[in-house]
Amino acid sequence: MMDLAQLDAAGSHAVEIAEQTEAYLRNHYAEALTNTLLADELHFHYNYLTRCMKRVYGLTPMEYLTDYRLEQAKLLLLKTEIPVSAIAERTGFESTAYFSRRFTGKIGISPLRYRKRYSR
Repeated sequence: MMDLAQLDAAGSHAVEIAEQTEAYLRNHYAEALTNTLLADELHFHYNYLTRCMKRVYGLTPMEYLTDYRLEQAKLLLLKTEIPVSAIAERTGFESTAYFSRRFTGKIGISPLRYRKRYSR
């Protein structure tokens, strides 16, 4: 049985790793990221990164990445006239169709309808 000090140290380590992972994802979200690349860059096994992220954010690194990419895409849809295909590319999605599917699934309407409805 771990005592409280050990448990707290493990918890704060998980937070530290999760925050490092989050920072990396935010800084590199537009790039093609894989589990292997993430593990290599952060020097931890991907499963460990996942455990830390789930513990702190309730999401795996890839779920967090997708959500963050979609948030960036929403900003670009509202603040620019950039075509949806370019936004998909700029936010790290491998195809416009995949981007539209993920966007519609998460937000509830297509990127184009989102832009029409919410931008001025």
